[in-house]
Amino acid sequence: MSNRHGKADIVVIGAGIVGLATAWALIERGREVTVLDPGPPGGQASSGNAATLAGYAVEPLAHPGLLTQLPALLLSPSSPFHLRWRHLPRLAPWLWRFLAAATPARTAAATRTLHHLLAPAMDDWQALHATLGTGTSATALHRRGALTFFRQRRHWQAERDAYIARERLGIPQRYLDARQVAELEPALEGVAQGGVHFLAAGHLADPQALATRLASRLAERGVDFRTARVTGLDGAGGRVRIDSDLGSWLAEHAIVAAGPWSATLARCAGDRIPLDVERGYHLEFPDASTRLSRPCNPAENAFYMTPLAGRLRIAGTVELGHPRDPANPRRLAYLRRHGEALLGPLGPASHEWLGLRPSLPDSLPVIGPARLPGVTYAFGHGHLGLTLAPTTGRLVAESLSGASPSWLEACHPQRFTR
Repeated sequence: MSNRHGKADIVVIGAGIVGLATAWALIERGREVTVLDPGPPGGQASSGNAATLAGYAVEPLAHPGLLTQLPALLLSPSSPFHLRWRHLPRLAPWLWRFLAAATPARTAAATRTLHHLLAPAMDDWQALHATLGTGTSATALHRRGALTFFRQRRHWQAERDAYIARERLGIPQRYLDARQVAELEPALEGVAQGGVHFLAAGHLADPQALATRLASRLAERGVDFRTARVTGLDGAGGRVRIDSDLGSWLAEHAIVAAGPWSATLARCAGDRIPLDVERGYHLEFPDASTRLSRPCNPAENAFYMTPLAGRLRIAGTVELGHPRDPANPRRLAYLRRHGEALLGPLGPASHEWLGLRPSLPDSLPVIGPARLPGVTYAFGHGHLGLTLAPTTGRLVAESLSGASPSWLEACHPQRFTR
């Protein structure tokens, strides 16, 4: 790459965890990398997620069972799913595609692809984490599994099909009765009627601290971080021109990993991709930091309670609206109310957060080439951005060498227009 500031090879647009992991995979293969982002590394959804490495999450959000649940989810004030109705006209095309993806055949196909993506995720995370060197307790990766539990037996019955599907795929899991849940997590005694322990899952002690450490290691290895907002992409004499508020770059290759803002850049590169955002929330409670030992998900409430370094994070729910809408205090109240129903008084919240999950209606990310030569996409991971970051980076780096597995075609950027 060349511009008036210097020379390099590949520009990664986005310094979230997917962009950072992609930069890492590229320099591991001898490439020179520049990373552009208007904010600090590891911000946005990369910092505020549930911190869970969920290699078991092979069921797409759009599935046949959801169709019967949708009216209640949309109309109940206590639902973990919330639609801001005034934005329905804008959201309607995405929602229509989402419902169309919920057929048995499409759900099965998406499940197979998600399994391909997720099966190596923990190994890829271990490989990345090993390169970080000696860090602090905040940069730790814990492998204690994750727990989904049920407060009512009927919810376990509703989840049996998903459990059986995971079992057929060989995903390590163990059904627990109420006594076994309490042995695993004593704080849930008397609350859970049963659960599923995902044995191979893990979690990060602090996603922001780890991203900051990764960015530091990348800089030590020569990655050039620039604080710049990318405004456009175009071809230029066999290269890619990246325009930004800091100036223009000419690159051999550009990787778009800009999370919720990727669709705008994709249009510059000739692709219309139906990316939208799921708004997610979290609260953090320092007084409850030792209540749990692993990520715990009450199936009825669609959030995770994750023990981080020095605090408990309760994160999740889905809100469909506009990216620039202010935080909804009812969503934050939902997390506190149900968190305290499970764990008792949590004390004051030290942090409240709203973030944007970049999501596609078929629950699969976009990983692959743009119509504009020299541009590759790596975005749209929904709830799995943290889990899939190192795997995505590896797949992108391999694709630049012409080595992509055939199953990755299901994540092709042009799948929505074929």
